[in-house]
Amino acid sequence: MARYGLVIDPSRCTGCYACLVACKSENSTAPGVFWIRIEEKESGEYPKVSRTYTPMLCMQCGEMPCAQGCPTEAITKDATGVILIDQEKCICENTKPCVGACPFGVLTVNNNKRTYFPEYLTPFEKEAYESHPQGVVEKCDLCYHRLTRDLLPACVQSCPTQAIVFGDLEERENNLARLVSRGDAAPLNSELKVDPSVFYLK
Repeated sequence: MARYGLVIDPSRCTGCYACLVACKSENSTAPGVFWIRIEEKESGEYPKVSRTYTPMLCMQCGEMPCAQGCPTEAITKDATGVILIDQEKCICENTKPCVGACPFGVLTVNNNKRTYFPEYLTPFEKEAYESHPQGVVEKCDLCYHRLTRDLLPACVQSCPTQAIVFGDLEERENNLARLVSRGDAAPLNSELKVDPSVFYLK
């Protein structure tokens, strides 16, 4: 059985935010809700200064600490290892234990009714926001609706430098699986031992 995952190369990421824009456009998330973010880090002293950019999104953890914190079993894992949230079961009113349980801080809550244009909802927003109930926890699901149609996640397709690579971790012949098996790519915070499906080149 396939196990979908990503390998991210921070050295290729230029901080253009194309992945973030593509994610918001593809998934129609509300203002202030991001399923992927870019962490920026600056090092050195002038004039020898460098900046690195690291895309951060749901790590699709095999151990699912977020699910362990969910009292309604709203968070599940499909056969390919993608973590999904059942909106109808996500009923915690104020406290969202799953958000606090995520060690990577990548779960968000659709808490507001803000629009991009304060006077009205655009036709796109009106249709799209129906799929985002207020108060429900949201996160990256590797564009699951695209995977079922044999399409790449929006962030992967949009990255101009190919800093984000998608593939099947169980298919040993592909480049992604080889990078992981050789140890060239590793999970963030490996000491957490949460068995993620997202890896970063060293």
